This record gives sequence, structure tokens and C-alpha cells, in this order.
Amino acid sequence: MSSVLKREKRILIVAWGLLFVCMLIFICFFIGGFNKKVGTTKEELIFETLSNKKEVGKLTTLEDQKNNIYYKINYPVVGIKKIDEFIKNKIDILKDNVNNSYVGENNKIDIYYFIDYEIYMGIDKTLSLVLRERIENYNLSEVENIYTYLFDLDNGEEISLDDIFSEGYKDVLTRYIYSNDEKKFKVVLKGDKIYLLLNNNYQEIEGIEEYLKIAKEIDKDYSSDIKEDEWNLVNREYVVLGDVVLYKEATVTSEVVGSVKKDEVVKVYRQSDKGWSMLLSSDGVLYIESKNIEEKKEVIEKPDVSVDDGIRMYTATDLNMRSEANSNSELLDVIKSGEEVIKIGESSSWAKIMYNDKVGYVSKAHLTEIKIEKKEVKLNIPPQGHIDPSKPMVALTFDDGPSIKSTTRILDTLEKYNVHATFFDLGSLMLRYPDIVKREAKIGEVGTHTYSHKNLNKLSVEELTEELRLSREAYKQVLGYEPKLLRPPYGSVNVNVRAGITDMAIINWNVDSLDWKYRNKDLTLNEIDNFGNLDGKIILMHSIHNETADAVEVLVPDLLDRGYQIVTVSELAYYKGYKLETGTVYYGFK
Repeated sequence: MSSVLKREKRILIVAWGLLFVCMLIFICFFIGGFNKKVGTTKEELIFETLSNKKEVGKLTTLEDQKNNIYYKINYPVVGIKKIDEFIKNKIDILKDNVNNSYVGENNKIDIYYFIDYEIYMGIDKTLSLVLRERIENYNLSEVENIYTYLFDLDNGEEISLDDIFSEGYKDVLTRYIYSNDEKKFKVVLKGDKIYLLLNNNYQEIEGIEEYLKIAKEIDKDYSSDIKEDEWNLVNREYVVLGDVVLYKEATVTSEVVGSVKKDEVVKVYRQSDKGWSMLLSSDGVLYIESKNIEEKKEVIEKPDVSVDDGIRMYTATDLNMRSEANSNSELLDVIKSGEEVIKIGESSSWAKIMYNDKVGYVSKAHLTEIKIEKKEVKLNIPPQGHIDPSKPMVALTFDDGPSIKSTTRILDTLEKYNVHATFFDLGSLMLRYPDIVKREAKIGEVGTHTYSHKNLNKLSVEELTEELRLSREAYKQVLGYEPKLLRPPYGSVNVNVRAGITDMAIINWNVDSLDWKYRNKDLTLNEIDNFGNLDGKIILMHSIHNETADAVEVLVPDLLDRGYQIVTVSELAYYKGYKLETGTVYYGFK
């Protein structure tokens, strides 16, 4: 009996010993883990949300004056060393550029330099930063730049769009950009959305997700419902209503840094929706309560300028005439397209003009020395049986031809299914292959693509006139009449081109098949399919590629099966209720 008790006692001692050891191991593990957590050196992202535009980081402000330049720079500190160093370095570079570019003769402030930012959490642990740089002088002329950056939050490195998207994404982005000369894309990732930053506005991009290399998900929604103060650009003079003080910041609790007397005139740079006005002065940026000022009423006098002081020009479209060279200044008049104005100066992208005894500013890009004539282009509508305007229709267009092999195959397909298309041919090739051109005109219609495929935007008035003359002569020699439609090479059209083409409608496109790039039937068909509903749209293709002919053999029956009527550009315009005019660029018909 005693031996049994002794054995049980030994077992109990061993059990308690094992339990004690396990507890020691657990305690050591817990303490070790706790110490590891407390003592970690891992950088953590800062979330100190200020507004829905500043989702991440801590707002940091640099305010300074150097020589004649006043600085107020807002930038984020996000808590990740590599990203913070990158941002600070960019800020220093931008500031140095301003220092080197704007050198004054004394310490009187005449340049105001501002940087503000937006920063967003993006998909798959990315961070989007937008820096907005604005340079103003005391006379309120302005320079504005926008810079965008993307970061990988896992390693803090800057990444490019090529790191996020697979090959082909740039072609999707170009659909949103009107100028073919645009080289740099400003893309911002906000949550799980992807935006193109274009002309200072955000536009959500459709059809880009399939090019993503990264997963379209976000760990957490860091967006905020906090409304950011809205500061609207004013750039006008105001009269002070009474003796009042000026503040360092837009709050009555900030430092009082000066005062103004009743009836003094101050220049208001911006105004907020919270009742504050920002002033630019020789002492820097100051703030006054908006209730204490009222806009100075200008007495408009007839300008001491004559017609002989400027250049006679014409408006290419309806234009707003502003009191200053910015779109937020006072609207003086609305000038209709084709009106005559006198250009008496320039300021950046603005032209200073005289119109109706007033002097003001309009967009320089929409003025031309040649008056744009708006007159109807009488279209040739070849018979194609019954076309039902209530049913969807689409126009196939083919550039750069004709070609013996590929163009002939395209015509065979059109003829097989009894449908029409529009061919924009080069004058030089029309003379070489007249029989193919005549067949194009019989099956559909033929427009001109100029004589030798020159970029019309880069030609002088004389060179443009000659290029158009050669194309018309070639066209008339082959078909016996002059063209009614023109497709400009590269889609390039400026005001001088619109003014110089006085007898044809200018036709571009709103569906680019990218057949010239892919040279692949399936990729070309897939590109067209990405545009979804094609009703009223003009599809761009090229009749000089065999791969395009392959695609057309599949595309035509597929469109017919989907209920589309395949028509010429002229038919599309006619049945959609459009009268085509010179001086206008058409991209499609709704």
C-alpha cells in the first residue's frame, strides 16, 4: 500500500513539475512577444484624417519668405521613412526651382508660392499623392502645375503606372484625352476606384480594370465625411467697409498681424465658404473676414486702343470674355463663334482682346486669323435599301488606303453582306489604284485622308492649302467629283485647320480599334467590343493591314447578328438627324 502511494506521489510531483515548466514557457513566450511588440521598429502609417482629400498622414506647413518670394507649402508626413524622404525631396526641388526662376531686386514680396496636396489610400496597399503647385505674382498672373506620385506601402518605394497595369493600358487612357500630343498620364487611385486627372478634374476610367496587375481590393476604407473648406479663386479688388484687423490664419483666434482702414482697397486672392478672404500683400498672405469687405465696382470706360493697335482675329467657337486672364474673373461678354475681335496682347494661354469697345481676355487656343465659315456640306447618300432610324447603326471607316490585297478583301466582305462603309484614302494612293477606289465608292463612300498623310496641325497656311489642293485634284481625277468628307491624319485638328477646310466636313472617330498597333484579328475585335454600345459611333480601322481584313470578316456578321445596321458616315449623320457643317469636327452621332 505504501509503495503505491509513493508511486502516485512521484507521479503527482512530476505532473506538477511539467505544469510549472509549461507555465514558465508560456510566460516567457508572452513576455517575449509583448517586448517584441513594444520594442518594434516597424514604421506605421499615420492616419490623421483632415478631409476627404487628405486621407493619410499629418499635415505639415512650411511658411517662409526668401528675398522677394513668399512661401506657403502644405505637405504630408505619412510615417514611412522612404515616402517622407521622397516627398520632402520633391518639395525642396520645387522650391529651389522657384528660387532660381524668380529672382527679385529687393526684399519686397512680389511672388507668392503655394503648394497644397491630396493623398489617398489606393488598391492593394498603394498610396496616391497629388501635389498642386501655384505661383502668383502681385499682379495676379499665375502658373499652375500638378504632379502625381504612386507608392507601394509594403516597401515605401515609388512605383510607376507600368508597375500597376499590364501592356495596353495607355490605349485605354487615350480615349479620355482629346490631344494626341498628350504624353504623360496623371492617374490617381482613390480607394478601389481609378481616376484620370485631366484638366484639373477627376474622370473615372472605364475598361482599365482588366489591365491591372494587382488585386482590385483595399484593406480598409479610410475615406472621410469631413468637409474640407472650399477656397474659390477670386482675384478681384474689394473695398473695406470699416476699420478692421487682419489675421495670420483664417480664424479669429489666430495672431493679429495688421489692420486696414475704412474705404481702403484690398486685393482678394481667394474666398472660403466659411466667411474668410485671403489677401496678397507686400507683407505676405493675410486673412480678413469677408463680411467686412464688398467688391469694388469698376467703371468701364472706352479703352484707349484702336483697331490699328492689334491683330484682326476671329473666334473659332463661342467664347467667354473675362476681365482678367483667368476663368474665375468677371464675365464681360459672350462672343459668338465667327465674331471678329482685335488681339492686343497675350498672357500665358490667354489673349488680350478688344471687342465691342471693351478690353478683356479670351482663350488664345480658340482664336484664328482665318474666319471659320460655317456652311452646310451637302452629303451624297447612296441607296442601301431600307434603313430604320429607330434601330441601332454604326459606321465602319478605313484610313490610309487603298491597298491591293487587304482593301480588296474588306470590300469582298462588305459586298457579301450588302453593307456600306466609308474609306478615307490618301490622294497619292488613289492615283495608284483608281479601280479599287471606284469599287469603294460603289459599295460605300470615299472621303479624303489628305494627299500624303501630313500632320495638318504642323503646316503653315500655305502648306495646308497645297496639301488640300493636291488631295482634291487626285480625288477628282479618279472619281470625277470633289470630296465631301475629310479625315485628318492622326485626328489632328486645330483652329487653323478648321478655318482652312471650307468645303468638307471633318470626321474623326470615337471608337479606335487599334488595329494599326495590334496587327491581330482577335485583339482588334476585343478592343472594339470593349466600347460596349456602338449605336451612333464611328469605328476607326485601317484598310492597309491584312489582319484588319481578317477582323472585318468576323466583325461584319457579328454586328449584324447583334442588330446593328452598318452604314456610311454620311448615312449615319443623315439618319441620326445631323446636318454636317464646315469648321466643325465630328466624332460620332448619338
